[in-house]
Amino acid sequence: MSLYKPKKSTYWHYDFTIAGQRYHGTTRCPSKRDAQRVEADLRRKAVLGETVTPTISLEQACSDWQANVGSHLASKATTLYQLGFLIAGIGGMLQDITHKAVQDYAARRRATVKNASVNRELQLLRRVIRWTEPRGFEVPKLDFAKLTLPEPKERVRELSADEEARLMAVLPDNLKPIVQFALLSGKRRTEIITLRWADIDLAGQRATVTVKGGHRQTFPLSPKMLAIIKAQPKVCPQVFTYLCQRRAPDRKDRPGRIVGERYPFSKQGWVRQWRKALSDAGIEDYRFHDNRHTAATRNLRSSGNLKAVSKMLGHENVQTTAKYAHALEDDVRAMMLATETGQASTQTERAKSA
Repeated sequence: MSLYKPKKSTYWHYDFTIAGQRYHGTTRCPSKRDAQRVEADLRRKAVLGETVTPTISLEQACSDWQANVGSHLASKATTLYQLGFLIAGIGGMLQDITHKAVQDYAARRRATVKNASVNRELQLLRRVIRWTEPRGFEVPKLDFAKLTLPEPKERVRELSADEEARLMAVLPDNLKPIVQFALLSGKRRTEIITLRWADIDLAGQRATVTVKGGHRQTFPLSPKMLAIIKAQPKVCPQVFTYLCQRRAPDRKDRPGRIVGERYPFSKQGWVRQWRKALSDAGIEDYRFHDNRHTAATRNLRSSGNLKAVSKMLGHENVQTTAKYAHALEDDVRAMMLATETGQASTQTERAKSA
């Protein structure tokens, strides 16, 4: 029997002889069906006198990459479910993946998620292929430049000083501290509402949050941020809470709510109040996530330090933060305009005195 599974291995192995030449090794496939395809391909190449290059399934290649590379990344949780989509949506042997197969996968995925999300998954597939090839396995030759989907240029919406004043005037007392903290810290909505007292180091003036990708980030607290935190009632593990104004019965996911008691924020329960405040303030095209954009833009404008802003936001690389560079461009433009205007005024005055 040319296919067999050793007692201590999860993979099927092959062992056959053609024209007196023995070929043996692991298929790197836990599935017998995939292993049979690997063996058949190896036999064909051996008969034709071609160099027999080991093959591997997409599932196993992804598993190996995750074990050796992905599990050590800060974004390991994200890469894990992205790999799951790739395996379920494409599957099969790695070397059999075609341009059309990836294109069809992208078309199906873009029907449910944004093009940017699909592109991140395709980039991950490319990383898996590039990592697998030097290990001696046969891999597909794909033109990822042609497979990449178009992405709209991400906008950066900044809250003006006048808009902020109007918004603060109409925000409910429950939401005001959250919005103020977001504008100062640049933290995401979930990072703020899940912030716990145990995550706060008042003496060291720092806090730690779980950021996108699942890793933990520690950041400094400014005097205003410390004042906001100290003003919050310490009634539960979460720092930011709301005062219940309407009784709610018990549910499977949480106990009931009693009027006059304070409770931690849910992910969506307060969105209606947020939208109403925006409407009452006359602010259009503004999302809660834009508070993060506003914080980044303001800090970049005041400091000119893109790297520091990147660290504040918890970005893994400065390139991600580069979309806020318009703040510096605007300041440079204003400086140049002021210089030109000043020069023109000086020349006019000299002409008059002459």
